Amino acid sequence: MIPYDPAELARLLGYNDEARPGKVVRDYLRKQNPDHPKYGRWVLDEAQEADVMANVPRKR
Repeated sequence: MIPYDPAELARLLGYNDEARPGKVVRDYLRKQNPDHPKYGRWVLDEAQEADVMANVPRKR
């Protein structure tokens, strides 16, 4: 299993110029997982990665 990183997913979605890489993905994940420890590291499995890719809009 490959762990996925929010910054990596954000780049795949076209968010290459964020001041805080992966913030758009982390914001989405926080809404979906409100019990995740604050400031905790996000290591995503394939199902979570697919959810992010399907629900976070691509940057135009």
